[in-house]
Amino acid sequence: MDETAQEIRNILHELLNEVAELKERVMELERHLNIAPTSPPRRASFMLGAESYENIGRIYSEGYHICPVAFGQVRDEGDCLFCVNILESR
Repeated sequence: MDETAQEIRNILHELLNEVAELKERVMELERHLNIAPTSPPRRASFMLGAESYENIGRIYSEGYHICPVAFGQVRDEGDCLFCVNILESR
């Protein structure tokens, strides 16, 4: 078992070194091509219209979840903090 764990550690170490080398090569190529380093894409924010809030408020008042955690499921016990947060973020 210890041999297997050591083998995994060695493989992981090699992979981390390879990733570090690849990052360096990418940065070098970006500098060579005068490309700015890429940043991860942003999530687009969106605004719901008044009618949309009315609709999700109606769905919630009918006893269904409107939160991503349990969207469309029946609310069994009282208010859902996730749903309420969505309604109050208006």
